[in-house]
Amino acid sequence: MTPIKIDTLATSVDSSEEKETIKKVSTSFYEWYIKTTKADYDTTRAFSFIVVKGENEKCRVDFEPYFKQLRQLKTISKKLMDSEIERNKTCIEHMKSVDWKEYKISDAYQYEDFCPDCSYMYWFQSQETFDGVEIVDMTKKGNIWYATLQFYSDYQNKRTHYNSPRPIVKIENENGKWMTTEIKIKRNE
Repeated sequence: MTPIKIDTLATSVDSSEEKETIKKVSTSFYEWYIKTTKADYDTTRAFSFIVVKGENEKCRVDFEPYFKQLRQLKTISKKLMDSEIERNKTCIEHMKSVDWKEYKISDAYQYEDFCPDCSYMYWFQSQETFDGVEIVDMTKKGNIWYATLQFYSDYQNKRTHYNSPRPIVKIENENGKWMTTEIKIKRNE
C-alpha cells in the first residue's frame, strides 16, 4: 500500500473550503467599511483615524477607535494597520503642530494637504460611498491570495458596477489564519 502524503490530501480537501474562507476575508474589510461609512458619525465606529486633543493643547491623530474595529473583524493583519500609520505619517506629524482650539473651529478641508483622509474616504478614493462590493477575480500565487474587488451602488432596483477604483486585497496565512495584509487601490483612468 502506498502511503498518502497528509499535506497533499489536506490541500485537495481544503481547497474549496480555503476559497470560501478567502472570499470572506477578502471582502470583510470593505463590507465593514461600507457599513461604517454609511452610519451616522460615531467615534466608536471610526472608519479612519480621528483627531483628538493631545499634549500641550495640540492635536493628536488617534488610530485606536479605527484599529479596534479592524481587530474585531478578526481578518485584518497588524501589517495592514501598521501600513495605515505609515501612509498617514505626514498627517500625524503635521497635526502635532496644530492648536486643538484652532482645529475645533476649522473646516476639515483646511488640513487636506497634509491629511487627505480628513476630506475624503481613502479606501473609496472618493467622498461618495457605495452600497456593496463583489469579488471579480481571485488568484493564488504561491501561498498568497489576491482578490480584485468591484464596488456597486443600488438605486431604484438597478445595480450599477464601477470599474474604478478597484481594490486588490492581499491575503496571507498568518499563524494558520488567513488575514488581509495589504490593500492596493487600482484606478482605471
